[in-house]
Amino acid sequence: MTPRHRDTGAAPSRRPVRAAARPVVAAELVGPLARAIDWLPIGVTAPFALALAAIVSPGRDLDPLSALLALRAAALLLGAAAAFALVDAMTPSSGALPVPRWMRQWLRTAMAFAVVAAVWGAAYTIAAVRLAQGAPLPLADTALEAAVCVLAGLAGAAAAVRRVGGRQAALAASALLGVLLAGSLFLTGDLSPWVALPGEKTWGAVHRGWLAALALPPLVLLAAHRDLRRSGR
Repeated sequence: MTPRHRDTGAAPSRRPVRAAARPVVAAELVGPLARAIDWLPIGVTAPFALALAAIVSPGRDLDPLSALLALRAAALLLGAAAAFALVDAMTPSSGALPVPRWMRQWLRTAMAFAVVAAVWGAAYTIAAVRLAQGAPLPLADTALEAAVCVLAGLAGAAAAVRRVGGRQAALAASALLGVLLAGSLFLTGDLSPWVALPGEKTWGAVHRGWLAALALPPLVLLAAHRDLRRSGR
């Protein structure tokens, strides 16, 4: 009996994808990969992220500190959930596939990031509507924090799936995100990424640190999304 293979988005041709054809192939892969991605963790986490912004400090206008806590918690939860999107069932046989692994993984990364960015954006909108009149909540700076948190989760998963199969890789990435969070809580003063509030003189310096941190996850993704070698990873 011929074994059945799960359709995870490989192109029908067995020839390597030419550079000129990559945009077309990438567009054709979006649908199959969207069906292959495990969206359940994001689907479960999204309502919690929105609820945090909706119910924190109930019965009164939202202050900047409460809004920041809700949005930061939402970003961390979404980053951990997004990690599951990078678990690729095709990884063990990627060397025999016509669609390069890096293309599949970058598409997975982009789709997961787009979805969680939309969810976080909705949470920010809820928090902004509930803010006390005149209270600051800079969109660019808070979105920067969220981007770092989400990309850190994706980068951890991208590195883990090269060594570990299945959901264990995503769980490892989520654990790493927790370790990074716990470690950052021990930083004090201007070194802490969490203590500054909008309008304070340290806010700008802290977010220059966030901007510097934003450079690291893409570098990890770039290295981790490389095709696997037959003799090693």
